[in-house]
Amino acid sequence: MSFIFIAHRSGPGIYPEQTIVSARHSLSIGADMVEMDVQYTKDGIPVICHDPNTLRMFGVDSLVRDMMYSEFMMLRHASDPAYPSHSLDDVIRSGVSPVLFHCKFTGELLKDLAKRLDSARNGHWVIGVQRPEDVDFVKDNSSGIKVLSFMESESLLPHFLEGKADYIRLWEEWVTQEKIDAVHSHGKKVWIMAGSRTPEGVGYTKAENLIKWKEMGVDGVLVNDIAWAKNVMAEA
Repeated sequence: MSFIFIAHRSGPGIYPEQTIVSARHSLSIGADMVEMDVQYTKDGIPVICHDPNTLRMFGVDSLVRDMMYSEFMMLRHASDPAYPSHSLDDVIRSGVSPVLFHCKFTGELLKDLAKRLDSARNGHWVIGVQRPEDVDFVKDNSSGIKVLSFMESESLLPHFLEGKADYIRLWEEWVTQEKIDAVHSHGKKVWIMAGSRTPEGVGYTKAENLIKWKEMGVDGVLVNDIAWAKNVMAEA
């Protein structure tokens, strides 16, 4: 069984998170896919940003949804101003692929995102959604884009299992053999989000966890440090 590595936030560390250069670096050292987070500006343009507020990433205290596209595109990364903000179109034009686009919104905007990505034939995309009903927005407005459940609560698992999602993300703390087997019995794959749900904990885990998850039949993991993760599995 294959076990894939997804670079969480495109692989922060050497380069700022959520940048095209960090995504390219992660893919070059063995990531099978990179993750980027999508939000929409006030004037309805999809851009790349993890947090609702741009303060942490860009040093400007403003909500993405309250900014015009032109304002967002003037931002520079707070950790290194040499690197600019990105739009979804920037990522598509860059040729970076495969990409897991984690949607930090729900509902009707997913129709627009699905259509935009469906028309972009130069890459492989997976769209991550938060609610069971969001899966249909993607499936009904694209010609085969895969969907990942980024469910907010364990209680939503049965609803996603019965729906059309292709992949199920489980937080590290949710992982059990029973859940893994249930996902597989519904014809879907399991990806684990490494780490705890704290700002400093997401994306990091112990080496023994990676090895254990593969033995349990997990199909992939979202992790920050791709080089470390690949090395752990190579030595296992």
